[in-house]
Amino acid sequence: MNKKHKWLFNFSSSTVGGGLIRILETIKWFDSNNGSYFIVNYRIKDLVSKYNKNNKYFFVSDNKFKRLLLDGYYIPRIIDEIGIPDVYFSYGIPVFKEIGRINWFHISNALTLKTDKISLPLKTLIQMMILKKRIIKSMRYTDIATGESEFSINLLKQEASKRNFKCHYDVLPNGYNIKSIKEIVNKKRELLLKYAISIGTYKYKKIEIALELFHHIKEANNLKKFIIVGSASNIPRSVINDKFVEIVPSMSRENLLNSLYNAEYYISTSQIENSSNAVLEALLLSKNIILSNIPSHNEMLRNFKTKTITLNNIEFHTLKNIYNNKIEAISWVEVFKKMFDIINNFKQSSDLS
Repeated sequence: MNKKHKWLFNFSSSTVGGGLIRILETIKWFDSNNGSYFIVNYRIKDLVSKYNKNNKYFFVSDNKFKRLLLDGYYIPRIIDEIGIPDVYFSYGIPVFKEIGRINWFHISNALTLKTDKISLPLKTLIQMMILKKRIIKSMRYTDIATGESEFSINLLKQEASKRNFKCHYDVLPNGYNIKSIKEIVNKKRELLLKYAISIGTYKYKKIEIALELFHHIKEANNLKKFIIVGSASNIPRSVINDKFVEIVPSMSRENLLNSLYNAEYYISTSQIENSSNAVLEALLLSKNIILSNIPSHNEMLRNFKTKTITLNNIEFHTLKNIYNNKIEAISWVEVFKKMFDIINNFKQSSDLS
């Protein structure tokens, strides 16, 4: 196990998307660096179990009722086995009591803190509202809180300050896999068919607006196809029936990165993001990009001179030939270095207070 700190990571609530990327990268890094303890969902057991040189895993099955109201029901038996961890890192799950010597909550989904004016199914809206109350309540036990953008951490700060909860806040961004990105960018772009691509089909992704943008730029850019990566069950029928749309339920990481690299445009019209892995990878790989004007996107674009596209009186950011620009992003290795920096900063501030 890690020589300086005994970490217990709780990643049990995430199995897909950006959450899965962070889980796998964290697990790989710690397994190569003295190891740690991980609470992980059974659904990704096969993906994580091979990293077993130094890590130890506790697998938790899905239980939506307990996930919503009794998070952490499995914690006591784990603590009985491993003892009190130096750092308990909870990814999106409220820290319902003091578990480690340092208790760290990481915002995994900005929707748990903001649902106002966001398009959500009623069931999801209710779930997010309940989780918000539990997250805010749990801040009394939280020593460190991080989010993947200033936007998300500021949402939490605002709620915690109303209740005079003291906490050390910081931004812990998404990283990128240097090896995977280098392998892609060293390839020649395949220009067999010009297409645009969008990733994610949840209701708040507003994929119908992304399709409107596609048609808005289609002729000027000779686009032949709009690829949508995600579940068709979340996509409006009008989008599914569009003759230019190709829906791909899922892609391997390699195919996804290749698709971003060869796309003429990446389009995201999301209403809210903690900080999008897909946008980060599009900024690293894609030729051109269109993004909705939301806080976390704006943070990622702060060093760019963007232009705008207006659709239905709504402005969207657009960047062309972005691979000629330097992207200020950090690798996953740097993300984990920052985790230890955050620990040290927290200890220093605690000693001074």
